[in-house]
Amino acid sequence: MEFLEAVGKRRSVRWFKTWEPVPQEKIQRILEVVRLTTCPGNLQPWRAVVVERDKLDPKVRDQLLACDNWQGAHTQAPVWIYFYADPEGARPETFATRTRELVDVGALPAAFGWNTQSIEGAIFQNQTMPAGMPAINELLYGLPYEMSANVAYAETVGACAVATLAAVNEGLGACLHMIAAPSKQEEAKRLLGVPESFVPVWQLLIGYPAEDPDAGGMRPRLPFDQTFSYQKWGEPFHRDAQVVADLEAEGLPQPTGEPKPYRFDELKYLARMFGYPV
Repeated sequence: MEFLEAVGKRRSVRWFKTWEPVPQEKIQRILEVVRLTTCPGNLQPWRAVVVERDKLDPKVRDQLLACDNWQGAHTQAPVWIYFYADPEGARPETFATRTRELVDVGALPAAFGWNTQSIEGAIFQNQTMPAGMPAINELLYGLPYEMSANVAYAETVGACAVATLAAVNEGLGACLHMIAAPSKQEEAKRLLGVPESFVPVWQLLIGYPAEDPDAGGMRPRLPFDQTFSYQKWGEPFHRDAQVVADLEAEGLPQPTGEPKPYRFDELKYLARMFGYPV
């Protein structure tokens, strides 16, 4: 599937074929994509636990579902991928290690001032970075642990978005979902064997959709000129209608918010099929 088509076809699927398992190779393909996705500083602070619903001990399965208040999509999806952020993956020491690795492979050019001495001096001794380099001393020297948690969380959100598109690319339905109710996050960690220090981000529910992903229509989006400015905030970025038409022809539909005519009949059918009130 082409990139634009994957973006255009992505919907939050909430009705899954509970009886159709996801081949493990497809799960691995999603994880391989996430492993290689972009990450500022190459920190890679995301950690994930893959759970196949029907291979769980029924007691543990029900406890995990109870942590999420038995949400419908969670009960149906055959695969649950729990994404956590590891704050240790965004500590100054980790920044230094990852950045030195980038210098060693030539990703950070020495001509801009990148070398082991400048990196370690900025991160560990608060030495001011020369012109041409980011002020990483201001960012990383004495970095509080809670800021490391915030950085790790932000990077993991990006990985979750890529994982969602990777699932769509595999022909699967996907939905990013909360891991657990706030009061049950520690219980979910215990059940999954996750370290206490990990920060919960999202779980990705995947499976084959029981609903027509297109039936709900392209999800509404904010107007282009309300989101993007040019040169300074409030100056609209000119939106070329031909570019929009070209993207649509390449598989990126434009949001209308209009569902297909049969959408609400489909929802009633699915509710009856899965035993929910209509």
